[in-house]
Amino acid sequence: MTIIFLSVKLSLSRYMACALLILCVVIWHAPAHAVETFSLEEVINRALIANRSMIDARDDIRRAAMNTDIAESEFELKILPGAGVGFSGGDDASTQTDLNLQVSLQKRLPYGTDVSLTPALQHTEDGYSTRARLRITQPLLRGAGKDVTYSGVYGAQYGQRTADRNFYLRQVDIVFGAVQRTYAIIRQQELMRLQAESVRRLSDHAEAAAIKEQMGLVNAIDLYRARIQAGQAAEDLLRIEEAYSEALDSLKFFLALPLEKEIAVSAPLSFDRESLDLDEMVETALAKRVELAQTQDAIAEARRLSSLAEKDTLPELNVMLSILQSADEKDDFPGSFPDKTGWGISFGSSTDVMRTAQKIFFKESLINIDAAIRRQGAVRDDIVSQVKREIRSLLRLDQAIDNQEKQIHQARGQMELSFVKFQHGLASNFDLIEAETALRRAQTQLISAVIDYILGQYRLRAVLGTLIERPEI
Repeated sequence: MTIIFLSVKLSLSRYMACALLILCVVIWHAPAHAVETFSLEEVINRALIANRSMIDARDDIRRAAMNTDIAESEFELKILPGAGVGFSGGDDASTQTDLNLQVSLQKRLPYGTDVSLTPALQHTEDGYSTRARLRITQPLLRGAGKDVTYSGVYGAQYGQRTADRNFYLRQVDIVFGAVQRTYAIIRQQELMRLQAESVRRLSDHAEAAAIKEQMGLVNAIDLYRARIQAGQAAEDLLRIEEAYSEALDSLKFFLALPLEKEIAVSAPLSFDRESLDLDEMVETALAKRVELAQTQDAIAEARRLSSLAEKDTLPELNVMLSILQSADEKDDFPGSFPDKTGWGISFGSSTDVMRTAQKIFFKESLINIDAAIRRQGAVRDDIVSQVKREIRSLLRLDQAIDNQEKQIHQARGQMELSFVKFQHGLASNFDLIEAETALRRAQTQLISAVIDYILGQYRLRAVLGTLIERPEI
């Protein structure tokens, strides 16, 4: 609702006065912009769906799943049709057309065995010829074994598990970010309320001081002091209102809402004091934190890659079995079917005897295992340190809340006493203004301590790994 105060001179014509009156009525009854209010739960739910970084995390999940599908597709039955047409001729030969048709069926088995079956049909001037070749290749040293054959699949699955854990960690960050931004708005709302009350009290005191100064009950210094403090309080209120608008914009950007949208938030300022048991909470964090599970998985992956690198130092040795069935090309089609069988078995090897690079890669893989183990220890120590830090912070804030409540009680008593003395001319307004400043500061610090304690509870749950339910990976 918008209120416009107009000062209309008496010299205005009756027509202009009526027009202005109609304009005021229209503006007064114009519908205000709808303000949508979000509860804390609604803020969190929308953030988990609409936040841009959450959308990116979901894309990472999909990409990881696609990589796994790509790796597994290597073991699908592959059907490779082929066709060719050729023309040949010469000085002492007539031009002839050759037609070749074939289809190759290929399959890779889990232990490195490659199987291919290729039936083919060829047409020449002499007739039709058909053949079917079955070829089986099995590595005996390097390249043998399921751990080698499925290495790409295992790597893709590790990447998918990592993406799932990163998605969970992103959810934790988003939930805490939503809580943090919501309470940043609540903080500014409460500060505006307290500051507005202080402005009102100081303004009333300045007006009273002006009246008393005219009556000769106070001196000019008291009036100047009251007006200066009232003006400073009003200026502080403007800064808080600006911070409130910035906090709203931050939340709207976080929730992917239009910045011009009018919103408000609601969140409880009540809380229960935490029962802080360090040993129990450390044990919970070490059992729940997904980062430790990721380091354990990383160690297993480093060991798998090291085993693969060790096998890669072996020379290449393959055995190949080939069976060929063919028909006489002079037979007429469709009577030309494979009726001759030939087979062969061979061993082949082609490798670098020294394998220097592969041996270095294997040594490097052992270093990677040690690094992964050290990383696990560092993550564990960091988690324990985080739990201790959050517990210390909550204990400090708990004490701060009690201290600020006492400070408010004392500041109110000081202000009441100073007001009585000033009213009876027993003291200047210096003590009264000082008491007002102390009360406002204690109230502000109490609000900040309460909100910081609530945020500390959410942060502690994030550190313990219990802020949101951990998925099974």
